[in-house]
Amino acid sequence: MTRPDEPRGGPLDGGGRDEASTTGTGPASVADPEVTGEGALAPMTAAAPDAKAAARVAKRSVARALPMFRVAIAVRAALAAMAAWLLANRMGGDLADYAYAAPLGAFVATGTTIFTVARTALRQAIGMLVGAIIGIGLLAVEWPGIAKIGLIAGVAVLMQGIPRFGQAATVVPVVALLVIIFGGVDADGYAIGYVGQFTLGMAIGVLVNAVAMPPLYDRETRQQIHDTVDDLAERTEVLADTLRGEWPPEREDWAGWGPELRDRVVALDAQVDEAREARRFNVRMLWHRHDLDADEQAVSALRSVVFRMDDVLEALAAAAWDRPIEITLERDERRLAADAVAALAVQLRAWHDRGDVDAASATSQEAIDALYRSSIAHEEPQSGVATVVFALRAMRERVDWAASAQPPQPSS
Repeated sequence: MTRPDEPRGGPLDGGGRDEASTTGTGPASVADPEVTGEGALAPMTAAAPDAKAAARVAKRSVARALPMFRVAIAVRAALAAMAAWLLANRMGGDLADYAYAAPLGAFVATGTTIFTVARTALRQAIGMLVGAIIGIGLLAVEWPGIAKIGLIAGVAVLMQGIPRFGQAATVVPVVALLVIIFGGVDADGYAIGYVGQFTLGMAIGVLVNAVAMPPLYDRETRQQIHDTVDDLAERTEVLADTLRGEWPPEREDWAGWGPELRDRVVALDAQVDEAREARRFNVRMLWHRHDLDADEQAVSALRSVVFRMDDVLEALAAAAWDRPIEITLERDERRLAADAVAALAVQLRAWHDRGDVDAASATSQEAIDALYRSSIAHEEPQSGVATVVFALRAMRERVDWAASAQPPQPSS
């Protein structure tokens, strides 16, 4: 998933330069050798903003490619691998011969949250143990090599079907084949040394991640939710302006906002799940209180609002371009629909800014009722208007519910 601290691209990502200043045609693009004084510095001065813009673009590109959370994971992985190598070389007996496996285990036990790291390490350890047992067992039987390979592959695929094991089963055939190929006459010693050192490295990786205290992502998650509400309010305002403008409108992109908004909510779901996992076994949660249940409720409300917004977009698109079905929307109804949509935007703003949601909700109700009364005044009310009315009412109720469930604002 995309991390909260990864910079988001903006309108200046392309450099933000004026095309006319870079064409090389025109009196300011080439320095006149006869010009002296301040005029001779004009080309340098003109080039300076371009250089700054290029530097900003380069900085954004580096920040997107190497966000801080990724750098932090890399540092933890490096520390864990070095510590595992030092400790593995100090193990007694034949274990020191397999010290190279410890840094590999430390690298595997690296992730964004302590719980994720510990779960991955445990599953990998079980997979390696199963692989070692299979390898040792197959060395003891006189089977053709092709039969042994088939058995190893079959067991590995079956283990991948276990929900709580998943991709960790990929180490089963690796370890089994290593034991068969390199175990030789001392297969037991090889299995114990390799699996033991690898497990030691994973344990060190888990410990380093726990001591380093990975971030909780609580505040970032809530900020992402607020940004999504703000974006939804902006789009709703654009929709209201579109309804008040020329009809059918020239702008058509709003009709396809549905999938984009749904993807945004799916990303928020994943963000909340990761924030919840980040709190497990993380000592930071002892002094950093955060109500993730309120975040889940907010995302649930957004999911419902986006679902109903898709209905509104489809109905209005049908009224504008008669597709996928023909819907008639009179000028007065379009104006009332614009008022109702604009009132919803105000309600979303009130939720986002912790404003007077009750007053905004009452205004939204009045605007929706006005649209409804206009629609039933016709002898044959249009189904498209009824869809818009129902969807707006449902969205209003969900926003009210989400606003009432959000935690109180912390005192300054």
